[in-house]
Amino acid sequence: MNLLPSSSAFHGFDGWSAAQAELADKGLAPPQNAEDLARHVIFAICHASVTASVGRRTYEHCVRALELGATARMSFRHPGKAEAIDQIWQERERFFRTYRESNDKLGYLASLPWIGPVTKRNLARRLGLLINQRAAA
Repeated sequence: MNLLPSSSAFHGFDGWSAAQAELADKGLAPPQNAEDLARHVIFAICHASVTASVGRRTYEHCVRALELGATARMSFRHPGKAEAIDQIWQERERFFRTYRESNDKLGYLASLPWIGPVTKRNLARRLGLLINQRAAA
């Protein structure tokens, strides 16, 4: 399941550096719409404190349930994470609008449901916010 639009959409886009284009090739780029941001956040929550394969499988099941109009709880046994995922999906337009308007995007990420310090940094990397910083989580 592709999380972002293809990286070709970013190449040649005014304002995109070569580093940003490279991040887009790896699936790491700023969200282009509310669904992009919601999927990034859900991906980060699903991968928190589990192996990559478990996180990937959980993410796929959650997104499938949400796209069918069901709750994430149908495919996610952790009630706190499932509730956060449902809220993020239901309020994705508001979260995206607030994210775009925020002058402190890292601070804003920390305010999202079920996003703690480590998950915030992982999410920030996926969104291309930590381009020139070492991974510190």
